[in-house]
Amino acid sequence: MRGDSDKTSSKPSIALLLLAFVSWNATYIFIVTFNLCLLFGSSFCNISSNIDTRTLFALLYAGIVVSLSSSGWKSHLNDGGPWRRFSESYYLGGIIMRKYLKMTFYKLPDDLVEAEKKLDAQFVLAGFPHGCGAEFRVLMDGIIQEVLPNIVKKNNLRVLAASVLFQIPLVRDMALWTGCIDANRKTASKALDRGRSLLVLPGGEAEQILTIYGRERVYLKSRKGFVKLAMRKGVPVVPFYVFGSSDLFYTSNFLLGPRKWIQKRFGICIPFCFGLLGSLCPLPKTITVVFGSPLKFSMKGSDPTDEEVNIAHENFCKELKHLFDTHKDSVGYGDRQLEIL
Repeated sequence: MRGDSDKTSSKPSIALLLLAFVSWNATYIFIVTFNLCLLFGSSFCNISSNIDTRTLFALLYAGIVVSLSSSGWKSHLNDGGPWRRFSESYYLGGIIMRKYLKMTFYKLPDDLVEAEKKLDAQFVLAGFPHGCGAEFRVLMDGIIQEVLPNIVKKNNLRVLAASVLFQIPLVRDMALWTGCIDANRKTASKALDRGRSLLVLPGGEAEQILTIYGRERVYLKSRKGFVKLAMRKGVPVVPFYVFGSSDLFYTSNFLLGPRKWIQKRFGICIPFCFGLLGSLCPLPKTITVVFGSPLKFSMKGSDPTDEEVNIAHENFCKELKHLFDTHKDSVGYGDRQLEIL
């Protein structure tokens, strides 16, 4: 944890750049290759005369079947299956990348620290901006115990993630290992009923596809569901902002219209972006996560009215902007303005 930062701080060493480039891209290549083998491997086996190759694919499929039948991943979609050791100790995609991006948390406000210490501590942590890939979300999972020790120790933090992620082998497993559950209203409501805290990225795919390098944009004006859910359950909302998330990749508006249609129609985002040396490895930027104070919204009945939700949402937007404006100078983004779309 730290109290200040600077986006112009020293760059990573050549060795660290190389490690990050190789490890991050290798992870993506392995996942893509694995799923291509899963989709087309049987056809390849039929036309291959190489016994060793056919045996390799047979073993691969056997491993997949065993994994799907024994992991219990479907049940985990409702309450998650966090694997803390993976999040904290995964060297290639975790430890290296956190060091590469100098990922740290800004000092928490005192009222959040005190609230988190309580036995029944529970929050809806709402983060912005999503960025092109929300890499910070995965990397946060290995060090978030630094700022939320009570909640993490009790295994009470879950992350809402897009349903499509749970349909892709290996991606699904990594999502579950890092505490994700399916981001539908019913699952989120049950998680809060179990006493869990939720980490959400309300901007979702819409915010992801609207990311522009060098600008701070959040898709929030029409995203009120997380506020309404928190009000219904009587759980405070904690805004947090991730400085540096918008600058991890250069972005392009090529075919933006069709891509936005696909996102709205199918809930699938196709970002056009490129990082280090044109690859999928993020650019070497400093990531600083800044949390705000818990916001508890009042309502008269057991269920908030539309007017009460609108007022609460407006207050959240003001607090998020205040959080951004308060810290942007100290973390090296004083020249930026927050755009709430």
